[in-house]
Amino acid sequence: MGDQLWLAIIMLAVIVLSVFIAPAALSLQGMSSMSVYGVEIGLVAFGEMMVILSGNGGIDLSVGAMFALSQVILGVLVMHGLDVWEALFVVMVAGGILGLLNGVLVTLMKIPAIIATLGTMYVYGGIALVLTHGIDISPFPTSFDLIGQGLIAGWPVQLILIYIPVAVVLALLLSRTAFGWKLYLVGTNATAAMLNGISVTQTRLITYAITGLLCSIAAIIDASRLVTARPDAGSTMNLAAITIAVLGGTKLQGGEGRISGTILATLAITWLSYSFGLANINSVYESGTVGIVLLLAIAAQQSHRLIGAVKRLLHRRQQYV
Repeated sequence: MGDQLWLAIIMLAVIVLSVFIAPAALSLQGMSSMSVYGVEIGLVAFGEMMVILSGNGGIDLSVGAMFALSQVILGVLVMHGLDVWEALFVVMVAGGILGLLNGVLVTLMKIPAIIATLGTMYVYGGIALVLTHGIDISPFPTSFDLIGQGLIAGWPVQLILIYIPVAVVLALLLSRTAFGWKLYLVGTNATAAMLNGISVTQTRLITYAITGLLCSIAAIIDASRLVTARPDAGSTMNLAAITIAVLGGTKLQGGEGRISGTILATLAITWLSYSFGLANINSVYESGTVGIVLLLAIAAQQSHRLIGAVKRLLHRRQQYV
């Protein structure tokens, strides 16, 4: 059984569990409400998926911290008198720069991604706390509420005008452009990519910058939805984003992954999270369940290796019998 089939089974099991926990999530209103939360983690998961796709053990543990710091930057700018709509542009640029700094540490300074982004997770999170003294920033202008609270035909504005367009753009970027071809080749075999004249460093730098940008967009939506900027926002996003990327079929070794798979995995994990909330189940159990899903998804990806190892052991045993 292929690893993609195992991942599909795990995803289906997550959705079935979610429906069992809270049947109300199946209603049209429930799905509309659920999509509000799914947009934010979904955007962050797109970025995580691209970083993992770039190979070389690529993983970004700072996505939650970039999310929080972007939100704080927005709050600080508005608090000091900058027009909120002008501040949005500054925040997105800042998000891209935060992601780019991660890329510099990984590609130019040759620090393993998991170590580099673990470090920036603490740095970015610390800056967010220092800028706010640990206190939420609010309120924002009423007009800003539209992004996170508005509806179009009963569906969230952020889903229709932000998430879907971003998903389409990223899908086209990865499947129809030279950058997408370069990213897949870099993730599959960086040496072959260099021999084909591709700048591995540049490709990965752009990927990390896009991840930071996506985190800042998600942070803007969250700030608009809750009408506040929180220095501790995104504290649970790292685990969820990685789980979504892996569950969606993105290979941890890099070079393989699709936006469509990430969208489906976002639906599954969001459904699970929303169902836990509806059933008033402690968030600790939710985190534990997401962790189990991540382990199962990784095991599914490695199943062919495990099966191959078992076959080799049996073959060797037969030789000595």
